[in-house]
Amino acid sequence: MDFSEPSEAVQITKALEDFIEQEVKPLEQEHEKFLGKDYEKHIVDENHRQVPEYREIVEQIRRKSVEAGFYGMTMPEEVGGGDVDVLTRSIVGEHMSNRPPGFHSHIFGGAGGPTPILLECNEEQREEYLYPLMDGEITTCFALTEPSHGSDAHYMDTRAEKDGDEWVINGQKVYITNGPYADFAMVFARTSGEKGDIEGVTAFLVDADNPGFEVGSIHRSMGMTPGTHAELHFDDCRVGEDKVMGEVGAGFQQAMSWIGGGRLNIAASAVGQAQHLLDMSVEYARNRETFDKPIAHRQGVSFQLADLAADIEQVRQLYRYAAWKMTQGERARKEESMAKLRGAQLANKAADVAMQVHGGAGYMKDLEIERRYRSSRVLRIFEGTDEIQKRTIARELI
Repeated sequence: MDFSEPSEAVQITKALEDFIEQEVKPLEQEHEKFLGKDYEKHIVDENHRQVPEYREIVEQIRRKSVEAGFYGMTMPEEVGGGDVDVLTRSIVGEHMSNRPPGFHSHIFGGAGGPTPILLECNEEQREEYLYPLMDGEITTCFALTEPSHGSDAHYMDTRAEKDGDEWVINGQKVYITNGPYADFAMVFARTSGEKGDIEGVTAFLVDADNPGFEVGSIHRSMGMTPGTHAELHFDDCRVGEDKVMGEVGAGFQQAMSWIGGGRLNIAASAVGQAQHLLDMSVEYARNRETFDKPIAHRQGVSFQLADLAADIEQVRQLYRYAAWKMTQGERARKEESMAKLRGAQLANKAADVAMQVHGGAGYMKDLEIERRYRSSRVLRIFEGTDEIQKRTIARELI
């Protein structure tokens, strides 16, 4: 076995470090208020919508990322991507997360950027949506989750009925990342069959200014960048046949076909975050003294750090093995779920250990640990809850 990092991952990571140093850090220094302990107060207005100054920073980084070739780098070359494989992208994601919170999180576009599901677009749709998205000119959002349906998304209540040469969409989506700012949404609605059927869900491309489509309340989330998630409402929203993405009735399968890569990205990011918090805690433990001795010499502290270090290495090897299997074209559903499950748990443990080691200082907003403690919790929920991952693992075993 070769446990070395792929040369491409090493090269991309080095290039990203240079990009962050030259393009991102100057923006962070100029707009420190968006990263400081009171960042939440500055990012959004009274309606919880991100302020224009912050949105302009996001757009600046997106444009610079496109120019540098990082934006959409996991997409195929045929659509303007870098054709980077899952293993390399995951390793790069780990390195990117092994640093304090900052504007670098916008380099890849997140949920508003290009995703493989858009490869289902035909050539006309690619011209209208995918290519401008790859060029950083527009953003999107993935509208699947509903108020009553998250893990059981195929039981969705949103429906689309055929009326002549148009589809009429009615329903509501919630917790949609980039929902308030997307230029178009990938909307999933039932077009045939009964609730719970895997077949019969169709994906639609819906423009933000399409009549009948409206952004509702912007959610207030715990720990994550405020003003990011929103409700989306569809009230007799009419779209033409040309807005159907992929095959009618195959939308749910399309949505699930690329989710494994997303789960690995979470696992890799969790490892990076955990490593960052471990390094912070080790440094603090070496310098913080109690009773005339560094707390790093106390087993109550050092054993926590040792356990965390072992957990980090376990999840690192687990996600990389799962990614390696995927790059080999092998089935890795069990390994993907294992990596996401343990990665999400790791991020939460790391935040807890870091706070415990830092004591009262870790509990204060002056350090990033308090923010990490809050933001890591969502990793156990999105892209499939812990329980869904266990369900998938069990099914693969049995």
